[in-house]
Amino acid sequence: MDTPAGQTAAANQAKRPAPPPPVSPTGEALSRAMRILFGLGIVGTTIWFANDRFFVVSAQTAVLAGRMITLRASIDGRLDMPLHFPGYKLSEGAVFATVVNDRANAYALGQLRANIATVEAELASLEHRAGGTGALLRDAVSSAEAFRQTRVDQIAARLAEAESLLRVADARLREATTAATRGQSLVRQGFTTQAAMEVLRRDLDVARETQRALAERRASLLVEQAGAIAGIFATDNATDRSISQQTMDRLMLTLVEVSAMIAERRTRLPALQREADGEEQRLLLQQEGPIRVPAAGVITRVLAYHGEVVRAGQEIARIAACGEPILTAELDDRSMRRVLVGQKAEFRPAGSPQVLEGEVVHIIPLSLTPGEARTRPQALLRLASQPDVCETGRMGEVRFLP
Repeated sequence: MDTPAGQTAAANQAKRPAPPPPVSPTGEALSRAMRILFGLGIVGTTIWFANDRFFVVSAQTAVLAGRMITLRASIDGRLDMPLHFPGYKLSEGAVFATVVNDRANAYALGQLRANIATVEAELASLEHRAGGTGALLRDAVSSAEAFRQTRVDQIAARLAEAESLLRVADARLREATTAATRGQSLVRQGFTTQAAMEVLRRDLDVARETQRALAERRASLLVEQAGAIAGIFATDNATDRSISQQTMDRLMLTLVEVSAMIAERRTRLPALQREADGEEQRLLLQQEGPIRVPAAGVITRVLAYHGEVVRAGQEIARIAACGEPILTAELDDRSMRRVLVGQKAEFRPAGSPQVLEGEVVHIIPLSLTPGEARTRPQALLRLASQPDVCETGRMGEVRFLP
């Protein structure tokens, strides 16, 4: 029969755990390697977080957006615009809307067109007048030439008469000279009286003076003939120009004046036409002003709607350009001190494996101006490569490279 002491010893022996099974050398090495790898992972993660926190300069909040373009109304009028919503993509040169002005002032264009019609009528009248004056001038030239030729012929006849009379006077002078010589001889011989000799001397003087007068008359007719051939008529009771010549002169002066007026109208007409064309283009721009998209982009905000009356310069919509994205990154105090203009950076858009390289082009410090919002410092970056899609407000992270 068992004693109580033996029962207690048997119970204690029953409560002892079974000895562990013997461990093989391979399992022990694998377990040790796993514990070492786990420890190295913890140390590496700690080092990475410490490096990322204290040594890597980054901006957790960055927004990629296109250059903001504001579309404005070019004229006053009613807005004719199809339905647009934020997020719509627009191509370059597309007509976003049209401003229609039904009350454009066309008075200046009407005045210019009336002036053009007046100048054209004046030009036609002046050309007709110039044609008539030219015909009258040709008739006057013919008449003046006929008068000149008639006067030349008349003077030639008078000159021939004068030459005939001069020859007669020469003959009489020779006769009177001969008679005076013979009478002088007869007086010396006593066949005639002295009184008769005085008569012969008087006849000789008369013949001599008559011959001289006729010679002067012939010279005067020669001068008058030369002037008539040249169109100059030297007379005692008239001017040096005949009536037909004076008429020709007046017609020539009139034709010169009319030609000058025609030249002035012809020069003025193209200038008025160019001014009218410019006024017409200006009127078209005042009547209808299309609002075109200067660059491909995405609508971010619509500020006016179809049928609304807008003023010139009023904002119609805002568009973010796709081809010129600007990356804005918010900086903390530590990053602000370490980021420099010209520094390279990498932008990782949220939800995309794409990495875009960029360069810091401007740093906006903290605003200390009273009354302005105290925003955080910002860095503006220009991307070296364009993103795959055209979108505005794309968030992501920026890492600044050393």
